[in-house]
Amino acid sequence: MKNFTVTIKDVANLANVSTATVSLALSGDPRVNVKTKKLVEEAAMKLNYIPNEIGRSLRAKKTETISFIIPNTSHHVFTHPYFAQLLEGINEVLDRHNYNLLISTSPSEKDESAAYNKILKNRRADGIILSSASIHDRNILRMVESGFPVVYLGKWHHDDALTVERDDMGGAYTATEHLIRIGRKRIVHITGPLDHQEGIDRLEGYKRALMDNKIHYDEALIMEKDFSRESGYEAAAELMRKQIDYDALFAGNDLMAIGALKFYKENKISVPGDVSVVGFDDIEMSTVVTPMLTTIHQPMRELGYVAAEKLMAVLNNQEVKEKRTVMSTHLIIRESCGADMP
Repeated sequence: MKNFTVTIKDVANLANVSTATVSLALSGDPRVNVKTKKLVEEAAMKLNYIPNEIGRSLRAKKTETISFIIPNTSHHVFTHPYFAQLLEGINEVLDRHNYNLLISTSPSEKDESAAYNKILKNRRADGIILSSASIHDRNILRMVESGFPVVYLGKWHHDDALTVERDDMGGAYTATEHLIRIGRKRIVHITGPLDHQEGIDRLEGYKRALMDNKIHYDEALIMEKDFSRESGYEAAAELMRKQIDYDALFAGNDLMAIGALKFYKENKISVPGDVSVVGFDDIEMSTVVTPMLTTIHQPMRELGYVAAEKLMAVLNNQEVKEKRTVMSTHLIIRESCGADMP
């Protein structure tokens, strides 16, 4: 076999270990036991594997720093409640292990690789927590095969990737089914970007709930937006301009739902009298708007905590029993849908 055809994944498969373990073993990291190190070295020799120098050098010296990479969303990091709670969970684990946190973002979608290159080139972290990215972003695979231990926040199937994801599809199904059960038939869904897995999965959950309840899926009731409060306002305004007939709105996140609530209030549209509204996230703001927002709770802080725990386990050469973790969601009934509050 020629050298250029052999990857770190090939060595990992032959040695029956993870790519992160291969990287650690070949760099002489003391956290890898003697037996495993010998197994990896023999596999590398048999395959005539030449280690990637970037990945290898990363293990030469511990930085005691974890990088949280957020591609194409730098403007959301400091304004979206989702990231604030996520960071709380990550930081709790890192503080306990005396690790630092480095946040890496890209300035715009035009330079999507910038957030990744900052880490690969500067070698400033021991491991990476990677926020969900566009389904077209090829940099995810590049990070996993670089030799870095990586935990991905979202749905992504790869032999060497550890993931922590939300039950986006199940949460969207629950939200839509709840609206159907309280008598709503024409349910608008404001999606997030449909080149992101969470946007795709929440739309799919919405569709399945309609199908299971024998309600026709109508493309005219689907509005693709960007998860911002402003886009929720714009969606509600667009529905009015187009004179779309509907009696409920399920927004792909709370910020878009809150934006829609603002439009309804300004235009004297009664919620939930004229339109029932349900969001997704259960951010703190959902309890202070009027009416209070019915929403799908997702455990954002716990998601960050679990991701950081997985990464620290890899860095400490401990076994990670659950490669893929799915965090459950549940419905929080408040005033905006018109159902009785528990």
